[in-house]
Amino acid sequence: MDQQLTETANALTPTRENYLRALYQLSRSGGGVRLTDLARTQSVRLPTARHAVDCLRDAGLVAQESYGLIMLTDTGRTVGRAICDRFDLTRRFLIDVLGVPESAAEREACIMEHHLDEDTLNRLAAFVKNVTDGKGREKTVA
Repeated sequence: MDQQLTETANALTPTRENYLRALYQLSRSGGGVRLTDLARTQSVRLPTARHAVDCLRDAGLVAQESYGLIMLTDTGRTVGRAICDRFDLTRRFLIDVLGVPESAAEREACIMEHHLDEDTLNRLAAFVKNVTDGKGREKTVA
């Protein structure tokens, strides 16, 4: 990510990153996201989800017409994709390399992803790629 995107991503709290990741995942199936769907996926009430969306809008990551669908801005899509990639990498490491059960890996990856810097993530990605075949299976030595 470029410097401005990195600063935007770094300014997000872990909770806001989770909302942005959820919005990115929900929007992959076709554009905008309803507030009720976001609240359901985050297991929160509508006012709580509304507050998070307002904060993401103030940061320039989402746009929403009054009572309309929540849309990611270009910046929101880029940062959301980076957050998803970071989560997926830590989850893969926990499951594929360490053998952590999926339910625990989901929970722990969500915690870890917020506290690893970019250099550590790059090293982790290289390590995971080196010890797996890129599809989550251990490399076999012939």
